[in-house]
Amino acid sequence: LLEISTMPEYEMVLDEIPEDVTISVKEPVSGRSYPVVGVLDTGIEPIQHINPWLVDMGFTPSFTDDVINKRHGTFVTGILLYGDQLEGHNYTGTDGCYIFEAIVYPNREKQRISEDELVYEIRQVIEKYSNEVRIWNLSLGTNTEASLTEFSTFGQELDKMQEDFGVIIIKSVGNCENYKIGKPRSRISKSADSVRSLVVGSLAHDKAQYDLDLKNHPSPFTRVGPGPANIYKPDLVHYGGNVGLFAGSSIHNGVKSFGVDGAITKAVGTSFATPRITALVAGLHQTLNEAFNPLLLKALLIHSAKYPEEMKMDIADKIRLAGFGMPTNIDSILYNSANEITLILQDTIEKGNYINIMDFPYPQSMVDENGFFYGEISITLVTNPILEPKQQGMEYCQSNVELKFGTYDEKIDRNTSAQTVKNPIGLKGAMNLLKPELYNSKILAQEDNDFHKERFLIAYRQKYHPIKKWVINLDEFKPINKEKYLKAPKYFYLKLQSLFREHTLSMYERDGKEPSQEFCVIITIKDTKRRDNIYNEVTQLLDAYSFVHGTIKINEEVRVRLDTKSS
Repeated sequence: LLEISTMPEYEMVLDEIPEDVTISVKEPVSGRSYPVVGVLDTGIEPIQHINPWLVDMGFTPSFTDDVINKRHGTFVTGILLYGDQLEGHNYTGTDGCYIFEAIVYPNREKQRISEDELVYEIRQVIEKYSNEVRIWNLSLGTNTEASLTEFSTFGQELDKMQEDFGVIIIKSVGNCENYKIGKPRSRISKSADSVRSLVVGSLAHDKAQYDLDLKNHPSPFTRVGPGPANIYKPDLVHYGGNVGLFAGSSIHNGVKSFGVDGAITKAVGTSFATPRITALVAGLHQTLNEAFNPLLLKALLIHSAKYPEEMKMDIADKIRLAGFGMPTNIDSILYNSANEITLILQDTIEKGNYINIMDFPYPQSMVDENGFFYGEISITLVTNPILEPKQQGMEYCQSNVELKFGTYDEKIDRNTSAQTVKNPIGLKGAMNLLKPELYNSKILAQEDNDFHKERFLIAYRQKYHPIKKWVINLDEFKPINKEKYLKAPKYFYLKLQSLFREHTLSMYERDGKEPSQEFCVIITIKDTKRRDNIYNEVTQLLDAYSFVHGTIKINEEVRVRLDTKSS
């Protein structure tokens, strides 16, 4: 039996409030290369602030001029290019990007558009221009809530486009108006359940007299997770405004951008948090002197993301409301201080194989006066999972990577004649340090703990999550577990193993192939006592253990220092 449902029509929301301020026009620097961002929207008015950045690729929209209203797309693009300057904060630290206008959405007062029509418009333009445009901003919303068990057709189509054309889509999570009637926020909208897209929710940038939420809390209108199969959506959040109620009416406390007349205006919506993340993606791609690498770009953003100090709540609520948090700016993402080092590993694991780094280069100097290893460790794992629309519901994600990071006492020989033993070397006394039960629950529950905005400690329990993150502080171990697993001398290990669902295994076996799983893992080690330059120590350990390693390449045109980054 097939469920028949109505085909949703898509709409965009924009309620502008004029602002009596001005900012200077910036233009591309001659001789400098910039990435191109495609803005899938209502169109972009070539006002003086935006016009220098527009590129003409001969795109012809499917809609006639009389049904095009460029207000929404212009507002989105203004934030993409001038978000930092308009708000007076270094949110992204980006230099700008070229803009490709892709009109995929008409004036809804004159012409409605259905899901299949919108998907067709988006696919046509991405397919045609994907060689020139790899980064796409998609700020649109619908009132239709995503299912808890089924991934939407629209979300699947966005996943397929990214797989087929090697692009990344940054997508708004959607707006809701439940705050008007005192109801909880709606869950993410259909299309925001796209697994491969970076889905963005909104934080309140400010708190005015009648606003419903505090500054740096989720905006009253932002939709929340989880997505189908309990995947974490939104992935990230940024500033999209606040709203309040007075005398039964909504009062909008908006973020700034431009109207079609070039004047600065204000509006609210997850649509306007999204281009801030898009600007970061473009800025990272511009700064990294590497081939376009969407998996690495996603991982870097999520790795840098933190929850605002004001969000004092349980980690499950933080994830539901704000995903993995709000990323830092480009400079903070791309280089460490002397008491930190970041390692990046990107590879592919085939079925039946695993990666087991038994000599993980944890600084041996990071032992405290009582003989225990200490430090903050941040680990982000982002995968490019095998997706199978035919296996709907909970099994849409067909592949998974399990990660363990821990300590052990010594290496031991193992009997490989046993069927279950593949590695001739085992680890005696091994313990995965990412297990929540190892930590002091009283410390974890303290909302005024200095580490609460950093900590990210949950049990994934073999769930097929395409993105996983852990941020731990070894000082928060239970005393008995410290004695068992952190007392020097100890060695550290990192293990990654791929898992595949039965459907994928049988399909690949039928074709005589082995499934594989691409992943990117980023690990940052921080010396919380700031006693040594651990960058030098870890680099020496990498050499001693014969690791092939090098520093991330940086575009010399871009003013970013990365002298303490290693991969």
